[in-house]
Amino acid sequence: MGKTALAHHVAHHVRDRFPGGLLHVPMMRADGRPRDAAEAAAAVAAALGDGASDAPVLLVLDDVAEADQVRPLLPTGPGSAAVITSRMGLAGLVATHGGQVHRLSTLDEEDAHRLLTAALGAERVRPEEAAARRLAALCGYFPLALRIVAARLLTRPGLGLADAAGWLAGDPPARLSLADDPRLSVTRVLDTALGRLDPRLADAFVRVASLPSAAFRPADGAAALGTGDTETEDVLERLADAGFLEEGPPGPYRVHELLRVYARRAAAACEPRPETTERV
Repeated sequence: MGKTALAHHVAHHVRDRFPGGLLHVPMMRADGRPRDAAEAAAAVAAALGDGASDAPVLLVLDDVAEADQVRPLLPTGPGSAAVITSRMGLAGLVATHGGQVHRLSTLDEEDAHRLLTAALGAERVRPEEAAARRLAALCGYFPLALRIVAARLLTRPGLGLADAAGWLAGDPPARLSLADDPRLSVTRVLDTALGRLDPRLADAFVRVASLPSAAFRPADGAAALGTGDTETEDVLERLADAGFLEEGPPGPYRVHELLRVYARRAAAACEPRPETTERV
């Protein structure tokens, strides 16, 4: 969704208000495991140095896994602040420490189209306006997916937008990737996000996202999961908190179409293959 990019954008706009410094603190290790609070606090102390705490500082605590990971890091000095990004809702942190919440969603159709136009140039988009809009829709209006498509087209100047859209439509999650940088892959990002969940929650997501409709009620979720009302509500709320479901009670839960395609692929990959017999 561009959480880190937005956090850096905001931090650099306001950095003059923090003479003590601006510090970006990754809260995940390179292997995808969360850094514990003590490790992150030591990194912050080393970066700021002695006496720096007397002046207001701005911390960007990036990709937080849970509230307890950052509670000890929140600055307490006058004028200091923290910008936190997370795949999780972190409602508990908001309840105990306040702050403003800005939950990112996909771009709307026009913003997605403007992003593609800015990246590719109006002279390339204008002759294939309909194809550009189809590309944006196939990307689910996700910023990362749009950037991947734009990069692919920029490095293939002879590739038509309509041809690119036709190719992408065959398997959007798998094809929204760049060969020279495996990190820039929608499937990899979703795999990583799903891998951070409890395996039972991950399985529940695949089940409910594979329902016939993108919008479903808790009763539909209970039928898909084979669980009672209370357990189902807890599971669905945790999935919503993790960003895999949108909205929810009193209205229906919703699953983004690109996530539904991803879930169907994941479900198919988990299905047992039919046994084969060999003639003797």
